[in-house]
Amino acid sequence: MANSEAHQMQEKIASLEKVISLNQGQIALLRRELAVENLLQKVSSRAVTMRSSSELSETSALLFQHLEELQIYPIRCGVGIFDDANEAIELWLTTTSGHDEELRVLDYYSLHVHPVYENIIPARKNKEPYALTVLKGQQVRQFYEIMSTYLSPSKDTVYNEEEYFYSFLFPHGTLYLITLASLSVEECNILIRFAEVFGLIYLRFLDLQTAELQTLKARQQSALHGIRAEIASMHTADDLNHITPMLWKVLKGLDVPFIRCGLFIINKDQQTIQAYLSTPEGKTLAVLNLGFDETVTIRKMVDHWKDRNIYREQWDRFEFQQWVHSMLQKGQIEGPEEFSGTDASFDILHLQFVPFAEGMLYVGSRESLIDEHLELTHSLAESFSMAYARYLDFKALEAAKNNMERAFKELKATQAQLIQSEKMASLGELTAGIAHEIQNPLNFVNNFSEVSAELLKELMEEVQKGDWAEVKALAEDLTKNLEKIVHHGKRADGIVKGMLQHSRSSEGKKEATDLNKLADEYLRLAYHGLRAKDKSFNADLETDFDAAVGWAQVIPQDIGRALLNLVTNAFHAVTEKKRQAPADYQPKVTVRTRKTAKGLEIAVIDNGNGVPEHIQEKIFQPFFTTKPTGQGTGLGLSMSYDIVTKGHGGTLSVESNEGKGTAFTINLPGT
Repeated sequence: MANSEAHQMQEKIASLEKVISLNQGQIALLRRELAVENLLQKVSSRAVTMRSSSELSETSALLFQHLEELQIYPIRCGVGIFDDANEAIELWLTTTSGHDEELRVLDYYSLHVHPVYENIIPARKNKEPYALTVLKGQQVRQFYEIMSTYLSPSKDTVYNEEEYFYSFLFPHGTLYLITLASLSVEECNILIRFAEVFGLIYLRFLDLQTAELQTLKARQQSALHGIRAEIASMHTADDLNHITPMLWKVLKGLDVPFIRCGLFIINKDQQTIQAYLSTPEGKTLAVLNLGFDETVTIRKMVDHWKDRNIYREQWDRFEFQQWVHSMLQKGQIEGPEEFSGTDASFDILHLQFVPFAEGMLYVGSRESLIDEHLELTHSLAESFSMAYARYLDFKALEAAKNNMERAFKELKATQAQLIQSEKMASLGELTAGIAHEIQNPLNFVNNFSEVSAELLKELMEEVQKGDWAEVKALAEDLTKNLEKIVHHGKRADGIVKGMLQHSRSSEGKKEATDLNKLADEYLRLAYHGLRAKDKSFNADLETDFDAAVGWAQVIPQDIGRALLNLVTNAFHAVTEKKRQAPADYQPKVTVRTRKTAKGLEIAVIDNGNGVPEHIQEKIFQPFFTTKPTGQGTGLGLSMSYDIVTKGHGGTLSVESNEGKGTAFTINLPGT
């Protein structure tokens, strides 16, 4: 009985031990599952809080840093991102366990470089969760020899006899692990879940990268637009002296790594270069004026500019100091401190010259610029070129405008001189006529003065004789002579006043004027003026004055000038025809006035050769004349037109029948 109970007791104990063992295994599994969940939750939370694509490496490494906690021990692990179009992969590598390490890009290569990667292709095609390739013995050595370009193993590397290459797949890539033993099903399931979480992390990374790229592009475009606007606002050469701070600001905005910048404006015709350079602090240096053969660097730069190629060169500190010293010797800079600034930290200065139409954009950096930064610099150069071309156009327009303004001022001055010359010419015509008109009253004054002098002598003699009746008769004769002298003196005075009125500048004041008398006066003055110059000239003068015209509010000296020009032109026209026409041709000029429903009309009509139809539209243009060179300014009709239209609000028109004659008609508004 005792033995039986003891046996039962032992069975119960064994059963309890089994239950306890099973519970401990379940607890261990539960603990491991909880650890996996906690880790994945931590990584997922970190992914959600990512604010920059640069955080991908740190977030990804978090996965690998906790593999040892799950008792998974890879000898190497990392991430691969697929390039499906080229069947290639970009490999990101960590250290053995990933402790305190971030992923770093290893290299980019084809999936066909080795079966380890080539086996990924069918696994993805069949939508398997992972691919496994096992290498043994010599296969391991061959793999690392093939991958030596990327993995850089040391000469003392000891190769394992067997390695397991796992690739746990997610849509854009793979988590890969290299282990010395196969992973259990449970461990593979854990890593499958790791891959799924990393896929989510990578999606977050792509979203951030897209947003950052858009932001960067917007910032870059804004920076480029900014410099275009700033350059477009430049108007003087002094503005260009401040261009380097603009370039400095924009290059900073484009995230181009640099320590110096500048512009080399190249003048191919003069073979000169103006260099606008910055200090390491972004301040403007004095402009350097260089020749094409200034230095070897300048010669090479110019050669590349001619071919529109980027030119690169690098200087060590000694070469840089040599260049500064050469500029100092040539008087281009005042002192080495001015150019060197406070920057003494670089050992190598990389010079990059990016061409644009008018020169080279210079960027100096500690490291050689990558293609992306050179493309941005090239965009900046193109933007500057477009804006600078507009600046040059503006300068050319400004120069052209200044030249035009100067030419216009000279033209106005010349025109004023010619107008004065025209006035003096008309005054000459008028003066000759006035001389004729004033001669008659002067003759009367002279004659009556002489007679009066003789009468005075007789008067004195009769006074001495005491013949007072004769004295009285002589006194009466003297009185009559004096009255005649006064009469003809006033007549001469009126003629002189008319001359002065014509010659003085118009003040633009209108006054009541007898138009018929004005027209008659200027007809006679023009006739006698031409007769004074050419005694052979003769023409019939005809007047047809409408008494209803009466007095009108005009500027008499201006209307007089206009009439004088029209009548003088008519006399020249009939004189020219007289030279060409048969002997029976009789020149005739008519001045006619009319009161019309719309106002007053003054017409000057001649029977000359007429004005050809093709030039009738031009005859009122300034400086247009049909007279031989030196015989007319071409301003007479233009001045008359302005007097009538601008000065009096009227019209001046021409009607002509070639070979028969011409009529110029002044129409003045009713007053």
